[in-house]
Amino acid sequence: MISLFRSYSTLHSAFTRRQAAADLSRDLAQAQQELSTGFKSDVFSSLGVRTSEALDLRASASRHEAQILANSLLMGRMESMDDALGTIRDAVQTTLELAVPNRDAPLGTVTEVQSAAKTALETLVAQANGTHAGVPLFAGTEQPARVLQGWTEANPATGLSPRDVMDGILAGGLPDAAAASAAIAEIEAAFANASATPARNFDATFYNGSPAGLARQTAVIGEGDTIAYGVQADDAAFRDTMMGLAMLAAVDPASMDPGAYEVWMGRAVDALAGGEAGLLEAQTNVGAQQARIETANTRMQDRVDLYKSRILDLEGVDEYEAATRITQLDNQLNASYAVTARLSQLSFLNYM
Repeated sequence: MISLFRSYSTLHSAFTRRQAAADLSRDLAQAQQELSTGFKSDVFSSLGVRTSEALDLRASASRHEAQILANSLLMGRMESMDDALGTIRDAVQTTLELAVPNRDAPLGTVTEVQSAAKTALETLVAQANGTHAGVPLFAGTEQPARVLQGWTEANPATGLSPRDVMDGILAGGLPDAAAASAAIAEIEAAFANASATPARNFDATFYNGSPAGLARQTAVIGEGDTIAYGVQADDAAFRDTMMGLAMLAAVDPASMDPGAYEVWMGRAVDALAGGEAGLLEAQTNVGAQQARIETANTRMQDRVDLYKSRILDLEGVDEYEAATRITQLDNQLNASYAVTARLSQLSFLNYM
């Protein structure tokens, strides 16, 4: 009876030690994982009732990081807007540098004005039709294939190109100052969408984006913080710029009647100068909006850093403590292996 009890006890001890070794191996692997990752392997079990706090912190950090990413993408779009406006202003400035000295009377450079205006007009249209990530930059909430029609490109809606509109208005020529004034009045009406011939209106033939009066594009850049952003190609700055360029491109100033010349060139230069000033203001506003978004991102990144610091306090492990635990577990495991090995070397008679 004593022999049976001793045999069972010895066998049970061997099994128990094998199980203890397996448990120690698992605990050692877990400790090694925690040391390598810096976080507890079983957060929920370790935190207990504080688990909800950790989950809330992680959710808040993820939400802010997603908003920071969205804001960064928006800033990329606004950077493209800023670059496009700068390119347009450079082209307009080149035309103004030729047109201003020739405003009151033609000089030797007057023959270059029309060519410069056409080049600037092409630049304006090309930049206004630019996109960012496939979305038009200056179309507002609409997404037309082309925001502004090219100078000689017919608009499918009216069958007219901007050049056709100007040619129609100038069909009677500019024989004198009175004719120039009358033509200018028609052009101003067209660019104000008040032409007696609707097909000549800016929104009908020149522009295909969001109609005037609709809400601007908006974006949420933070909790309770929404911004109306961007520039549209039907803004006053664009209209004035395009009108001035169209007037200079449609007529060769060098061949104009002197009386008509002074009226025509004066209005064209004024429109172009006003448009350039408006574009500068628009570019400045875009820069201010970018700064506001960047400030929001900085504020949210600071919060994310605080959230992650608190998460580390809750879920993180002390490296020194983890290393000490690994050493202890390793020693225990080696000792357990040694005892198990000695037991495994016993013969069957030892279990009897």
